[in-house]
Amino acid sequence: MARRGGVFLAVLLAVAFPAFSASTFLEKGEELFTQNHPLEAEPLLESALNDDPSNEKIYLYLGIIYQQLGDLDKAIDILKRGLSVSTSYKDLMYYNIANDMFARKDYALAEQMYTEALGVNKNLAEAYLNRANARLELQSYDGAVDDYTIFLQLQPQDPQRPQIEQVISLLRQMKEAKLKQQEEEVARQKALMSDVMNSLNNAGEDTKNLSVESIKAKDEPVNVDIKD
Repeated sequence: MARRGGVFLAVLLAVAFPAFSASTFLEKGEELFTQNHPLEAEPLLESALNDDPSNEKIYLYLGIIYQQLGDLDKAIDILKRGLSVSTSYKDLMYYNIANDMFARKDYALAEQMYTEALGVNKNLAEAYLNRANARLELQSYDGAVDDYTIFLQLQPQDPQRPQIEQVISLLRQMKEAKLKQQEEEVARQKALMSDVMNSLNNAGEDTKNLSVESIKAKDEPVNVDIKD
């Protein structure tokens, strides 16, 4: 019923406001979105996209909205469409697709999409953090350590730093125990890491598509040198 309501509202908007420009629909839709009214923002942004299918930000906004409304397939589809026209926000398109893949527990594809995002923008800190979490799920522990380390280089003041550092330490200890074939120690380290991850705002809780503010901040990127 909610989806039918959204379609009906889109038609009603087109009839009631035939003179509205794409920018007006976008302005109104963005305003509703920032006020956390995704259902009301959706038809306005869809109308804006119909009028201006080259506007990259609209694909990003709709991708977030569809995720909020629980339609991950539609979120992924609109973001993939956005990739075909994107020149400035391709990294965020890949990043948000990866988050939706993670939410579907498709960790291999999520890792791939985070990698694509980082291929476009090596300074996208959240992609390192979330790829590390995906790699934990895939038991790719060396890669997870590398990603957590780079994330902390990019975000040294992150409030989750103590937990992330603890995860890194446990992963290294677990690797050493495996090399020594100390199975009981490996199991103990895994249990400890599980407890730490439960307290860490990791991808299972925090892997969400970037907000309007994050998208706007894209216009002012900050370059950070990543140490090898």
